[in-house]
Amino acid sequence: MKYKYHPFGNRIFEILAKNSFSKFSEVYEDNIYSIAIDDNPKKGYSHTAILNNSLKSKYITPLYKKLIAQNKISYAGKDLDFRLNNPRNFTYKGKRDIDVILVDDVVTTGTTLNEAKDILKQYGVNVAFCLALIDKRW
Repeated sequence: MKYKYHPFGNRIFEILAKNSFSKFSEVYEDNIYSIAIDDNPKKGYSHTAILNNSLKSKYITPLYKKLIAQNKISYAGKDLDFRLNNPRNFTYKGKRDIDVILVDDVVTTGTTLNEAKDILKQYGVNVAFCLALIDKRW
C-alpha cells in the first residue's frame, strides 16, 4: 500500500483487486450493487474504482461516482480526532432503495465507512456489508 500514490500504483491495485475482490465476486451469488467510496480519480486513477470494477459479475453491478466526498483533505496518517473533526461530507447521487456492498481501499479508524453508511441510509440504500483491502485496526 505504500506505493498507492506512485505512478504505477494503479497496476498494483489491479493485481490486488484481481487476487481478492475478483475472487470474492466469483463466489458471491446474490443480486446486489457495489459503490466505491469517493471514486474520483486522483493522480490519474481511483483506488476504489479499480476495486469496485473488479467486483463486476453476473450478480454484482458496480456503480461509479455515486458517493463523492466534498471535503478533499487527506486523511493519510491522521488520527481519530482529526477524522472526527473533519468529516468527508459525502454527497450521494445514485439509485434509492437498493442493497449495496460498500467498497474502500483501507480502513484506518472506520470513520469514513460509518459516515458513508449514514449518508446512504438517508437515501434508503442498505449497506449489506463493506469490503476493503486492508483493515489497519487489527
